[in-house]
Amino acid sequence: MKDEIIKIIKEISDTDEDIENIDLLENEILDSLAFIELISELEDRYDIEIYPTQVDSNVWRSVEKIAEMVEEKVRK
Repeated sequence: MKDEIIKIIKEISDTDEDIENIDLLENEILDSLAFIELISELEDRYDIEIYPTQVDSNVWRSVEKIAEMVEEKVRK
């Protein structure tokens, strides 16, 4: 799942950077538009609902944390 999320983020943000171990917000990989697109894509791909206000903002800083959040929602 982590590899799929990396692919989604790279497509949305149009980057070739190695994003696996960086802060996505600090390095401006996810801006406000990319953030909305990412949520939409994750919801569609994994058939989940993500309410940004109910997710700790630190989750969006790393691929690892995003993958953990998605995996948790998929299990529910």
